[in-house]
Parts: sequence; structure tokens; C-alpha cells
Amino acid sequence: MIERIVEDVRKKGSFSFEKIIENNNLSDEEFFEFLKFVYQGNIPEVRTSVDGNDFIILEDENYYVEEKETIKAYLENVKEKNEEVFDKTEKTAITDENRTEMIEKYLKIAVRESLLYSKYGFSFLDMVQEATLGVITALNYYDKISLMTEEIDFFIKNFAVKYILEFQKGILKDIKASELSYILYLKIKVDKELGHTVEEISKRMNITKEYIEKLEKLFDNVEQDELIESGQIFEKANKITQMYILENIPKKLSYIDERILVMFYGLDDKIYSENEIAKTLNIAKHNVNILKEKALNKLSIDLLKNEFMKNREESEYTVN
Repeated sequence: MIERIVEDVRKKGSFSFEKIIENNNLSDEEFFEFLKFVYQGNIPEVRTSVDGNDFIILEDENYYVEEKETIKAYLENVKEKNEEVFDKTEKTAITDENRTEMIEKYLKIAVRESLLYSKYGFSFLDMVQEATLGVITALNYYDKISLMTEEIDFFIKNFAVKYILEFQKGILKDIKASELSYILYLKIKVDKELGHTVEEISKRMNITKEYIEKLEKLFDNVEQDELIESGQIFEKANKITQMYILENIPKKLSYIDERILVMFYGLDDKIYSENEIAKTLNIAKHNVNILKEKALNKLSIDLLKNEFMKNREESEYTVN
């Protein structure tokens, strides 16, 4: 499997961790080999996540206050640990005695990547937990990485990403998407018969042309009787639509949201003051705390868009 993935990436000249995790089940050993390949080949990564441009705007920003306060307390705790870690920047060999300390040292990476990959429908703190498992796994390769490079963070970061994406993929396995897939296919077929182009259908249904092609490839030339009896076809339909859903669930945070939280809580190179954040991001100082609180509000949302629609009368919100 790894040979096929490597060859495909070599041909394209770039790669997407999201696509690779969605389409494959890589062992940790295979993933480590893949990381070595992209690192040594200096192959660029292409992110495929849909940016979080206020997909959901809470009118009652205290609606998820309990979840928000839990997240905030956790991030404050991480910030305190980071203050200690920044005082100990020397490279250290990993041993049984200092393993816990090393996990804490790299915990900020797990938290940072959980922020960057935080999507509607997935609990932020659950993702941190999975990302931390990724960090722990990466530390098993610490000696091998150290022999290859001093850029340890690259490998640790991407193991955290692997575990986050596998967690999201696992959650979506429970979604029965096959029926939706076939309904969408029938709708596409009707629209085509009415003379609409693929581009028009794509815009009207808010789905990609690539997804349309995959559905047509799967369902075209399949008789209805055969479809009813074939679990294999619906299994493929499930996979196609689950992957499409995962790729197109918007991120909770915008770029500014991410940067403010990463800088304020010291999840990158240092802990930034509000003055430094304002200057770096070219925003007014008095807006830093306001935007930080709004970002934490977004991070606390733990629902998908359709769940918001279903519970419309129970909460005050706007779906863009």
C-alpha cells in the first residue's frame, strides 16, 4: 500500500494528509515511512479543509458556556505548562524516566493541530486526546527521527494530525450515507435529463464535480434489482459520501481565530502578549480579547449543521 501512495505522491508533486488518511488505513510504521519520504523529498502539503468563515454564528454566545469554560481552563493549563517548557528548550534524548516530561513538552503540538483541524461535529477536547496519542506514538520513533534530522516537530506534528483525522474518519463510519448517495445520484440524473450541465448541478446542489463523477461511476449501468441485492455497492456509496462529508465539513475557526489562540496560549514558538498579537496580526489591541473569546465560543460548538437545523427552536443561532 505504501508503495502505491508514494508513487502517486511522486507523480503529483504534492500531497494532502487529509486525502491520504481518508482513502487508506495506514499503520503507524507505514505512516512513519511515508513521513520520511515527504520530508526527505521536501514535498509540499496541500490542505483540503473548508475554511471556517463563520459557518455558524451564535446569537446567544453563552449557549455553550459550560463547554467553553472547560476548554478555556484546559488551554490555560496548557499555557502554564508551556511557560515552563519554553525555559527548557535544549534537545533531550527520550528515556523511560523522562517520557512523561517529553509528552508534556510536545503537548502544545497536539493542542495546536487540534485547533487547526477542529471541525463542526467533533469535540475539540476529544481531538486533543487523539492528537496526544499521536504525539505519544511519534515519540516511539524519536531516536530514529533524531538520527535523520533535528526537525523533530515535523514528525510529531504529523502523527498528531494522523490520529485526529483517523478519529474524524472513525466517527463518520457510523453515518449511513448510502441512501443519501443514491438519492443524490437520482437527482443528478433527473437534472441532466432536463438539460443542466455538471457545472450547473454542482452549483445548485453545492457538491463538487468530482463527487458527481464518483456517484455516476458507481451507480451508472446498475439495475435497480441488482442495487437492492448488492450490499457491496451501498458499501462503496457509504465510503464515497462519508469521505465527501469529511472533506466538506467546515472548520470551526478562521485563520485569525487560529492565530490568536495559538499565539495567546503559546502553542507555537512562544507565548505572545496582547500587544504582540495585535501588532503581528494588524488588529487593534482591544479587539484581541474579544476575538479570542469569540474563537473559544466557536471551538465549544459540538454540532453539525443539520443538528443545528433540527434543534432550531431550542437554541438561538444563525446558520450562514
